[in-house]
Amino acid sequence: MRTRLDRWLAPWVFVLTGILFNILAAVITHYFIGLNNDAINLIDRNIERKQVLIDSLWQARIEVERKKEFFILLLATPDDNPASSDTIYRDYLQKLLSSHGLKEFQTRMDHDSGSELNLLLDISDAAQAAIIESINSTYFESLELRDARMPLESDNSRLYSIAIFLQVIGLILVLARDLRRH
Repeated sequence: MRTRLDRWLAPWVFVLTGILFNILAAVITHYFIGLNNDAINLIDRNIERKQVLIDSLWQARIEVERKKEFFILLLATPDDNPASSDTIYRDYLQKLLSSHGLKEFQTRMDHDSGSELNLLLDISDAAQAAIIESINSTYFESLELRDARMPLESDNSRLYSIAIFLQVIGLILVLARDLRRH
């Protein structure tokens, strides 16, 4: 009976078990935490892309506002070449309609003589509202990505703790072989 216990408490058993715990800790650290870090990095890149998109959408909103002010001034001042101004004005409105999906203004645009200020104001406001809606939805998507990131970080923290625990136990077992000899 004593020999069987001695065999299980032999120094090489402690060393082998300690080494296995350290290997397991290394696998956890480099594989599982690595997978989580890859997922976190992908989420971070997506969040960064969303932020760039939000910034560009905000600039587009400011640009619509500035062009609205420009066309208000253009329509308010007498023009030497009204056909040219009207073409630029209508091309701009058509661009707003197509780029922001404002099809509800198309019939009004077709029946307009070309210099109606209310049409400019309505289309510009609708385009800005569409841009703000895009900003809001993109922002909420980035919040969802941040929420998806949090469990991965929590898993990493838990896995780090487990890996450190296994390393410490492994080292204790390796060092315990010396105690067993005495």
